[in-house]
Amino acid sequence: MHSLDTIPLIEITRGTITETIHRGAIAVVDTKGNLQYAAGNPKLVTFMRSAAKPFQLLPTLESQAIEEFNLNPSEISVMCASHSGEDYHLELIRQILKKTGLTEETLQCGPHLPGHIPTQRDMIRSCQQPTAIHSNCSGKHTGMLMGCRIKGFPIEGYLDLSHPIQQEILHTLEEVGDMSANDIGIAIDGCGVPTFALPIDKIALLFSRLADPVLITKSQRQKGLNNIRDAMIAYPENMSGSNRFCAALMKHFPKQVVLKSGAAGVYGIGLPNQGLGIGLKIENGLGEPRYAAVLTVLRKLDILPQDGLDQLWHQFCPPVKNYRQQIVGSFRPVFELMS
Repeated sequence: MHSLDTIPLIEITRGTITETIHRGAIAVVDTKGNLQYAAGNPKLVTFMRSAAKPFQLLPTLESQAIEEFNLNPSEISVMCASHSGEDYHLELIRQILKKTGLTEETLQCGPHLPGHIPTQRDMIRSCQQPTAIHSNCSGKHTGMLMGCRIKGFPIEGYLDLSHPIQQEILHTLEEVGDMSANDIGIAIDGCGVPTFALPIDKIALLFSRLADPVLITKSQRQKGLNNIRDAMIAYPENMSGSNRFCAALMKHFPKQVVLKSGAAGVYGIGLPNQGLGIGLKIENGLGEPRYAAVLTVLRKLDILPQDGLDQLWHQFCPPVKNYRQQIVGSFRPVFELMS
């Protein structure tokens, strides 16, 4: 990542003086891949990380998994999740594993404590060790294992890039995003599966086609994208968690926006009614500036009601306070979208 690829997006002030500057890049495209707006370099290459999860599930849903395993939208949503490890997330994943004839021990994502702080504290107090199902990626891994089941692939080695399920995921990204294999960089994600680096305008294109897959010619793929989008929108907390930004934004604007975060400052956003997709990267990977940038882009596009965006701004980008609860600073957007 070169400094010329990014521009200041969000400043955080202390008093009247800028204390920190958060650089990044943004691309807004339509379903044909035409660039509509940008801030910074729309060709900036970054890893999608968990923003890829809806598309990592797509090969499984293309293979009649909904019919074969009697999947419902609530279950589809959690398989796209970076979930908080709350009880309802774990119950859903266990339910799906049971349908596929698999157990928690099959999950190879590695354990970590839940992101949901009350659940995390309860586990620590009771000396309960996390297992793989507590991983925020356990839903994604469950979807991959389901794909192996329905396609007759071996379960062993499902994490590896050479495994057929990972190859299908890679080829699906290439096709939905109008890319070749040479356009996608590959490394290993935090949960052990391949993660994909691509230009942010391609992340935007993927999400425009998740939002509105009208140009997808394969009928099962179009159906799969529709099912994933509708499930994420209908059950946003399943693919996120209580009081999380993704869930709050989708709940605030029902059927008007679908989005997925990725680690290290990434967001993919789709606007179904407009057929637009947004790819966003905050260079330093921090969370709160990322929320501020997402809300500012949506404000500038003037598509969603401004009063609703203002409410979310107050919730997720509140004034900076000190330990005495005095307001000492604020988040300040400093970019324009260039057409």
